[in-house]
Formats: sequence, C-alpha cells, structure tokens
Amino acid sequence: MEKCPVCKEEKKGKYWCSACKTVFVCPLPTCGATISKPGTKECPRCGLLFDDYVKQRKMYRQCPKCGKKQGLNEHQCRYCKFWFNCPSCGHRVTTTSSLTCARCGTSLHR
Repeated sequence: MEKCPVCKEEKKGKYWCSACKTVFVCPLPTCGATISKPGTKECPRCGLLFDDYVKQRKMYRQCPKCGKKQGLNEHQCRYCKFWFNCPSCGHRVTTTSSLTCARCGTSLHR
C-alpha cells in the first residue's frame, strides 16, 4: 500500500485513507473527480458529501438554497424545489437565482 500524503500512514486506498479519512478521488463511480485539496467536505463535480459516504456509505448532497441534505439521485430539492440539474438537458445549475437553464433555456421555475 501507498503512504497517505496527509497522515503518512500506510493505509491509503484508491479513494480515501482509512486512517485519517481524507478523500483523494470521488468514490461515486460515475464521477471519479480528483480531489486536489485535502480536507474538502464535498465533491466539486457531483456534490457528494464525503463524511456521510465514508462513515455510513450514504450518498447525500446539500441543497445550496435551503442547506438540507438530499439524496444524490434526486433531481430537485424536496423542500425548496431547487433544481440541481436541468430537467431537459441535465446541465448542472450553478446559481440559486437562475430562472432558466444556461445551456438550453428550459424554465427552472417551480
């Protein structure tokens, strides 16, 4: 096994270190984003919360609008109805104030 660059233990796996729980690659198979900054709490590409996944294997993301945890496979927040991705083209919605998709122009209003 390789040594972890953060804690220097020989417990570094492919996705995270089992000693200090630092994530190196997003464990979601469809994402696989490389995490360059140690101590990151969520994936910058898909939004997976690393603490919940490493400890309990739960795939959650946090809604940027209301701050509540959602399942990663949900397309819309069940509390505030914020769209995580465009319902037509799948483009990621990056701002909480947009009314239409930046790529295809689909309405994102409730």
